[in-house]
Amino acid sequence: MSFVVVSSSSRVARFTLVSAGTQHQSHRRATHARVSHHCVRTHASTSDDSVTRVYTDKKVVVTRELGKNGALMNVLKSRGVTCLEMPLIEAVDGEDLESLPEVLLGEKWDWVCVTSPEAAKVFIEGYEKAGKPSGVRCATVGVATGKVLATAYPDVFALDKQFIPSKATAVTLVKELPCDQGSLVLYPASKKAATTLEEGLESRGATVVRLNTYSTEPVENLDPKIVQEAVRADVVTFGSPSAVRAWVDLCGGALYEHITSAEGVFQPAYVCIGETSAEACANCELPDVFYPENPGMDGWAETVFLALDLPTTDRWGGLSRE
Repeated sequence: MSFVVVSSSSRVARFTLVSAGTQHQSHRRATHARVSHHCVRTHASTSDDSVTRVYTDKKVVVTRELGKNGALMNVLKSRGVTCLEMPLIEAVDGEDLESLPEVLLGEKWDWVCVTSPEAAKVFIEGYEKAGKPSGVRCATVGVATGKVLATAYPDVFALDKQFIPSKATAVTLVKELPCDQGSLVLYPASKKAATTLEEGLESRGATVVRLNTYSTEPVENLDPKIVQEAVRADVVTFGSPSAVRAWVDLCGGALYEHITSAEGVFQPAYVCIGETSAEACANCELPDVFYPENPGMDGWAETVFLALDLPTTDRWGGLSRE
C-alpha cells in the first residue's frame, strides 16, 4: 500500500466584502485597513483590576464545531460575557480514514503524532478498530489534545505517557520530538492541516506517513438572524484557519453591509487560539487580530478579555469611502 502526503492549498482567498443584492457578484475591497496583529503574553495570575472585571455589556461569538465551544464559553460566561455560539465548520470523514487501523497495525511506529482534539477523537476510533494494539506512543501538540486521548484510555495514553512539547505548535513539536534518522512516525491529520510537521520531521531523518483521516468544511447554512448578530459582536473567536475562511465566506456579505452602514462602525475584534489561525486572518485581511503567545484554552480566554479591553481609538473603524 502506498501513501501520498497531501498538502493543504497555499492559496487563500483575499478578504473581499461582498456587496449584497448585486447580480454580478461584484466585490469591494476594504481599503486602508489597519491589519494589526497582537501576540499576547498572558499570565496565570495578576493583581491587575482586569482579573475581576466583568463584561456584562460584551458579546463574543464562538465558532468551533458544535459541542466544542463549552470550555471557552464557561470561562467567558464566568466574567459576565454574553456568548453567541455559531459553529462555522464541521468535521467530515477524510479519504484515508478507513486505512487507519490497517496502517496502525502494519508497522512498529516510534510515534503517532496527533495535533488537534478532533484528530485525537478520530485516532481513538481507529485505534479501537485496530484492536487496541499495545506499544502505541503518542505525541500531542498540546494538553487539550492530549486530554482527549487520556480520557478515552487513561492507562494507555495518560498525559505523562505522551510527549507534549513546551509550546503547543507543530513547529515546536518538530524541534523537540525525540526522534532520529529512520524513526517511523504516523501522522493522522486533517486534510487541511499544513505540511509543517511531516516536512520538519523528515528533515530530521524520520519517515513520516500522513493519513488524512478527516477534514473540516464550512457548515452549509447559517441562520441569517444569527449572522446579523455575529457581525455586530465585540469579538469573534477562531479555533482554526478553516473557521477563519468560513467566516469570510459565510458572513462577508453581512459584515460588509454592517461596516458600510455608517461612519465609524467597527468590525469585531478577532481572537485566535494560536498563531496559525492568526496568519489565516492576515491572509484574509481581517483587522484587530489577537492571539496568545502560547496556544491553549487558558491563554485563549485571557486574550479574549484583553481584546474586549481594547479602546475604540485603537480599532480600525470601517471602510474608507470611495
